[in-house]
Amino acid sequence: MKKILIITNRFKDVEQKNTEKVCAFLNAKGVKVQRVLVDRKVTNLDESLLDETDCAIILGGDGTMMQFANQLSKHDIPMLGINLGHMGYLAEVDCNNVEASLNKVLSGDYTVQERMMINGMIIKDGNTVIKQNAINDVVITRCGKLQVLNFNIFINGKLLKNYNADGVILSTPTGSTAYNLSAGGPIVDPGAEILIVTPIAPHTLMNRSLVLKASDYVEIEILSTHEEETDELMELNFDGKESVKLSAGDRVGVTSASRHVKMIRLNEVSFLEVLHNKMKES
Repeated sequence: MKKILIITNRFKDVEQKNTEKVCAFLNAKGVKVQRVLVDRKVTNLDESLLDETDCAIILGGDGTMMQFANQLSKHDIPMLGINLGHMGYLAEVDCNNVEASLNKVLSGDYTVQERMMINGMIIKDGNTVIKQNAINDVVITRCGKLQVLNFNIFINGKLLKNYNADGVILSTPTGSTAYNLSAGGPIVDPGAEILIVTPIAPHTLMNRSLVLKASDYVEIEILSTHEEETDELMELNFDGKESVKLSAGDRVGVTSASRHVKMIRLNEVSFLEVLHNKMKES
């Protein structure tokens, strides 16, 4: 490792003590370090920071890692998370075990795990107007006043079901332990290649999730409600950070993305063991 980018969530490391510790350790080992402070308003890193970068170390939590996963994947840069947050399914390094973890990285004692992403697109009047990748999920939910939403779900061009619900979650295996889990969806090993469709509070006796092949194409057709004003009653969220208003007649398409996110793994702890430990903490 010759060049490492340090990305710090300014609100998770307010005094930057953890960041200074990481930078000092890497500098002492002769590694070139570039650092950047971010918050939720920062959606993209300066591209110049990513040139010839061997890996990115992210100090924060899972949300901070998701924030830049898509951009780092474009440059084929693996990332390692130092958990300063809560659950830390993605950020595996504890802030009390930083130096030992960094020694493993510098000595090459690690593996790189690839995680699938999904690509979501908004189609208006037959034209694709927005395309965006997500590592966790693409979520359609209501905005504004409380009311039931109406939409059709198609799988590979065939109608699955009409739903009256609060929305729908289209999740990756990585995102299965996020909003999908809260909505009653299944927990999936993050190394799997599948797409999970979970309705949110559906008004039906059939409220099960649907587990599909990663290559399947899911399309949601936004329908009118019984209200007079139907425009912008729904919104689409990519990983919970970028939202776009939806109107009746819009369609949202989701399938697996062409790129994967690369994550540095330092131990042989299985996903089930991590899950067991996290469940005890929550």
